[in-house]
Amino acid sequence: MVGFAHFPLIAYHFKMQSVVSDVQIPIFYALAMGVDALLALFIGKTYDRVGLIILIIIPIITIPLPLFIFSKGYYFALIGVLLWGAVLGIHETIMRAAIAEITSTNQRGFAYGLFNTAYGIAGFLGSLLVGILYDISTAYIVLFVFLVEIISIQLFFFLKKEMK
Repeated sequence: MVGFAHFPLIAYHFKMQSVVSDVQIPIFYALAMGVDALLALFIGKTYDRVGLIILIIIPIITIPLPLFIFSKGYYFALIGVLLWGAVLGIHETIMRAAIAEITSTNQRGFAYGLFNTAYGIAGFLGSLLVGILYDISTAYIVLFVFLVEIISIQLFFFLKKEMK
């Protein structure tokens, strides 16, 4: 979540840079939610088949996201919003399922509480940093997201190895 821009900042960018019309901003959001909903079915089924390794798709899709989202091109923005919806759908569908898979039943409530706390703090800090970087340059957002997601890939494989 640290490297994931939230839609209010994306909408702000669309408005300030005249990437899409005001009327189209909620339509773009609706498209993202549609991708989120449709992908949830597919990604949930895939998670059931392949397990935790599917989580690696989150940083892989997130890395190019700011290149599209914070561009000034209409079609790049559209692709970005569709990718954004995909990442959100993956987060919402399998992150919590993964918590259930890696914790015992008697620790699950605490694990969900801990996860949601970390998820919220990461979302807050990420949004704060991306917002600050937006005021400086969107190129810094691209670099920041790239670095955060590369670190998350490394952490993913480290933790996966530790779980075995």
